[in-house]
Amino acid sequence: MNPPAFTVDIPPPEANTAPHRETPANGNLIAALFAPGGALNGTIEDFEVRPVQARMARLVVDAVAANRHLLVEAGTGTGKTLAYLAPLLALGGKLVVSTATRALQDQIIGKDLPVVRRVVGRPFEAVALKGRGNYLCLYRFRQLHEAPWEATLGIGRVITELKRWARDTRTGDRDELTSLPERLDIWSAISAGSDRCLGRECEDFEDCFLMVARNRARKADLVVANHHLYFADLALLDEGFGQILPKHDIAVFDEAHQLPDVATLFFGQQLSNHQIQELVRDVRWEFDRLRADDPRLFDALASMEEGANRLRQAFPEESRREGLRPEDFGGDTGRALLLVEGTLHRFLECLAPHRDRGTAIAALGRRAELLLETSGNLRTLDDPGKVHWFETRRRGVFLSVSPLEVGPLLRESLFQRLKSAIFTSATLATGRGVGGFRYLESQLGLAPGEAMTELLPPAFDHARQALLYLPERLPDPDAPGFKEAVIAELHQLLRASSGRALCLFTSYRMLHAVREGLVGQIPYPLLTQGERPRAALLNDFRRLTDSVLLGVGSFWEGVDVPGEALSLVVIDRLPFPSPADPLMAARGRQLRAAGQQPFTELFLPRAVLTLKQGVGRLLRRNGDRGVMAILDPRLTGRSYGRLFFQGLPPVPVTRDPAEVAAFFRPSHPSENEK
Repeated sequence: MNPPAFTVDIPPPEANTAPHRETPANGNLIAALFAPGGALNGTIEDFEVRPVQARMARLVVDAVAANRHLLVEAGTGTGKTLAYLAPLLALGGKLVVSTATRALQDQIIGKDLPVVRRVVGRPFEAVALKGRGNYLCLYRFRQLHEAPWEATLGIGRVITELKRWARDTRTGDRDELTSLPERLDIWSAISAGSDRCLGRECEDFEDCFLMVARNRARKADLVVANHHLYFADLALLDEGFGQILPKHDIAVFDEAHQLPDVATLFFGQQLSNHQIQELVRDVRWEFDRLRADDPRLFDALASMEEGANRLRQAFPEESRREGLRPEDFGGDTGRALLLVEGTLHRFLECLAPHRDRGTAIAALGRRAELLLETSGNLRTLDDPGKVHWFETRRRGVFLSVSPLEVGPLLRESLFQRLKSAIFTSATLATGRGVGGFRYLESQLGLAPGEAMTELLPPAFDHARQALLYLPERLPDPDAPGFKEAVIAELHQLLRASSGRALCLFTSYRMLHAVREGLVGQIPYPLLTQGERPRAALLNDFRRLTDSVLLGVGSFWEGVDVPGEALSLVVIDRLPFPSPADPLMAARGRQLRAAGQQPFTELFLPRAVLTLKQGVGRLLRRNGDRGVMAILDPRLTGRSYGRLFFQGLPPVPVTRDPAEVAAFFRPSHPSENEK
């Protein structure tokens, strides 16, 4: 097997960069749960005793005992959910677990907790708490009955299904509506969003699904939330009710690599044409319900709609994501924002005589005031700690003010709240030596050595289960001929693997170019991101075991397809963030002003973590086998390629496509061998 272009010395997993306290009591707890003959071994059929899982559990318990924070990278197959849940619930006390997705919340509640209940030896209450937009609002749903939705083409079946579900549901959780499309436009009008909530003044307050869920959470020993909800709480976006989550001293953040981006979103502000249009719709809805007529107010609403349309027209029609500069506000952008502000002021003047007609009217006024405040902040570009930017997507434009750094904000809000925060993911460290966690520590606002850190060894036998293929003589990604070379390599790889491949790209342009080169040329079903909802594509990919799935962005993580259906992961190029991205560009300028190198301090670490996420899609269970193929020659041809290698699992490397074909042969025996 040919080695890569240079030798990489990978040291053993680094022990904690800060000492932690181990006690006999902690050791006894871990042994009772995870050792051979322990509680888990006696509860779970075919339970595998994994030293790496027990090690993670020990780290979690020691961090909590010492009131320390912990960053622990645990690869797929570690069993990290049980590693933190079982010991912490056995110890008792209030615990909040925050996950990356609602799907992972449901997995913890439905799959992991039943196991934990049988092994911890003490009763506990556990609830999943989701963002308020996931819950049905009874007040607004009742208004729906009075609206002529059934006359709208295609909406009748949806309304009928919603009415049937609303009669039977005990939770009001949107995720129960599996029979309806994932994207349901009408849901935003009937959900318990904060900008529409009437609070204690609502006649349905006592029966409110959201309030019932929160009351259960306050009494529970374990609350399973998600990152968006957790940071909505931190950012005090729910001022009408105070804190969303109950008071707690310990929190576990699963898939913690996403936290800096989520915090950036929730510590910022956003204005969109959709927000204005939704406000107009809700005002009309409320005035129709009250059977109130005010020609001046309805004229103001028409002006607001025109302002929303002008705002969208002031930005590029195609999908773009760029920074906002002072000169931008001297043209169409500035005029559109001023028009929006003028229409909002006029609306508030017309609304004033009606505010005593109920809390719903007052809530509509507060929404308009918040939009005015955000628009004013957008036009104020003199804050060096913030970046102003816009994004266009189809019919929407989204204007944002975001903090350049979230670390200081997290120190003030998150770490002031908690005695111990556990951060875990399969991708936290950018390297295996001392300093491997430095990038994430700085993003979270942790000083070096302030938190315990450990990079756990892989749970899988990569030398036996996987192969890394790095083709020779490919042009650089920006050189002529790269696209054609990638398509040629894919033809060869897909024949060797008999399809069964996830192909990950860093741009839609490359994805579509490759798709054109594969359509009709390969004998396998071809699935492409954007053609159908993500969940539907993944279901087809699992079902059609010889299919090929092409994806960007979100498909780099969260894809869990064990078994033969995913036996090949192909990555077209190293996933460096775009230097044109407004947040990355602004943060790069800030680093350069401080005398640091943006490439090594920002762009390179993010690319390493993203690549680790991509290749991590391959092995999901102990019996899995497969090939990782990275088609970017910079991995072996540039000095920084060593850092990428340090982030990859310890897997054999080949540059020979014949060895890739040979790797796949044992899993496809000939007819004589069957």
